[in-house]
Amino acid sequence: MPRSTDEMMGAKPKNYKKTLSRMVADFRPLLLTFIIVIFILIISAALSVLMPILLGNLVNDFASFITYDISTGLFAIEWKGLMWQFAIMMIFYVGSAVLMWLADWIVVKISADYAYNIRETIKSKLDRMPLSYFDKHTYGEILSRGTNDVDNISRNLSTIVNQTVLGVALFIGVIIAMFVTSWQLALVAIAILPFTILFTVLIAVNSQKEFKKYRGELGKLNSIIEENYSGFKVVKLFNKEGDALANFEKTNISMSKADRKSQWLSGFIFPTMRFINNLGFIGVSVVGGFLDNIGNMVSFFLFLQIFQQPFQQIGQISSIIQSVLASGERIYTLLDEMEMEADAEDAIDSEDAIRGDIAFDQVDFSYSPDKPLITNFNLAVNAGDSIAIVGPTGAGKTTIVNLIMRFYEVNKGRILLDGIDIKNYKRSTLRGAIGMVLQDTWLFSGSIRENIRYGRNDATDEEIGDAAKQAHADHFISTLPGGYDFVLNEDGTNISQGQRQLITIARAIVSRPKILILDEATSSVDTRTEVAIQDAMNKMMKGRTSFIIAHRLSTIKNAKVIIVMQKGQIVEIGNHQELLAKNGFYADLYNAQFSGRNPLAPVEVEQ
Repeated sequence: MPRSTDEMMGAKPKNYKKTLSRMVADFRPLLLTFIIVIFILIISAALSVLMPILLGNLVNDFASFITYDISTGLFAIEWKGLMWQFAIMMIFYVGSAVLMWLADWIVVKISADYAYNIRETIKSKLDRMPLSYFDKHTYGEILSRGTNDVDNISRNLSTIVNQTVLGVALFIGVIIAMFVTSWQLALVAIAILPFTILFTVLIAVNSQKEFKKYRGELGKLNSIIEENYSGFKVVKLFNKEGDALANFEKTNISMSKADRKSQWLSGFIFPTMRFINNLGFIGVSVVGGFLDNIGNMVSFFLFLQIFQQPFQQIGQISSIIQSVLASGERIYTLLDEMEMEADAEDAIDSEDAIRGDIAFDQVDFSYSPDKPLITNFNLAVNAGDSIAIVGPTGAGKTTIVNLIMRFYEVNKGRILLDGIDIKNYKRSTLRGAIGMVLQDTWLFSGSIRENIRYGRNDATDEEIGDAAKQAHADHFISTLPGGYDFVLNEDGTNISQGQRQLITIARAIVSRPKILILDEATSSVDTRTEVAIQDAMNKMMKGRTSFIIAHRLSTIKNAKVIIVMQKGQIVEIGNHQELLAKNGFYADLYNAQFSGRNPLAPVEVEQ
């Protein structure tokens, strides 16, 4: 399951310095842009700091805008001068806001460009990754790195840059402005600084622990909900509703407690800052009263408000930075993974001359170094031959076709296509010459026509229709609303499993492959449809090198050669009749499908 933003916010990077240096390096080409942003934010902060000074001067000079006419006994206000002062203050306020908006707009643009580029980089990286990587990592984990982690960095970059730069600029600017305005009042205001730092850090650290606990429990709760609803039928079948509810309530209560405690602790920050700030107000009022300067007191009241802002944001910024670095570390971990061996520069890039002769020459392969699977495997297949591969689960049947497709590289030996090592073909050329129908169907959200055409982009509508007819899919397609334009859901869940398999068979037919691989291609269709598809397959396999992996041995009786595998080795080879006559492992497998006996079980001997 993809990680939620809440989960990521609670994560910590393992190597803080390394991740930070790499992220800085990523943004180094934009250094000039960041300098411009920093400059804009400093000007915005300066305008914000100057506002209290202007207001204080206005208060001190307010009396100069009022005159008293003794002859009439009336007061007169010099509106022009007073309005000019207000106009300057308004310009400063608006200017500061506009500059902050401009800085935010620039950083958001940088963030969006970064997200676009890093997604392109991740997509290109995944295209170069070996299949073994996807065997070791869940799709949700990979998806999370390419979406949630990238979005987490993109969304929070502007917050980190703007609030950090603006906070530092305001803090330094306010201190300078306070000492310039009145060093006595400045000392009073700074006297509350140690208390501000102490309480902010204490509250932020303790509340952050509870926030992380809350986010962890939230992740567990999301996982429980997903599992219960994705396995809803299983929960009902085994009457586990009570256990599921109890598990949900336990996690929900724990999450609620952590949420209340975290909110309660974090809620202390604002009132604590207000309390300390009010102490500053009192100190400034007392000392300012002795100094008899109302304008300076007004300025310092505003200075104290600005002075507290950076400290109120410390906890939030710290959590965001931690989260962004954790996301960056996960992305870099993916980008540092080993890639597939690149195609040779002089690799063959044309399918035209491929005939389909395939030979395994002393091939060794294992998915894990400590678990040997295929050792010293030798096999020669002539172009146009149909080769069936049978054997128990884990015998290495699917591994053979995975090696032919170069989904995995052999540990030792060679696989030859028309006498040439398959490593001397471009992967795109090799795979373009092979049509494959898997037991696990894969369809995407789109029309049936688009899904079939996925086998060959330049296939005409007529060719698509012919392929569907050969796969015995045309009849059910014509009954759907819109026919070939009927839109499938993701994974084709709005049609049956058998119908999905028929479409994948049509997709393989329209690709016009030189070599055909069928991995349990009829496992999800009924017996009657299977017979019809088998007939279509027999026609399709004529003139093509074909590999058929099947557990239903009745479907491979007509194969020219049947290879029986066990523990990565060929234990028997021959056609259907020859293997039955040997009365060996194949005969046991074949007879077991009709007698129900386990061919791997020990034979009972009468005493």
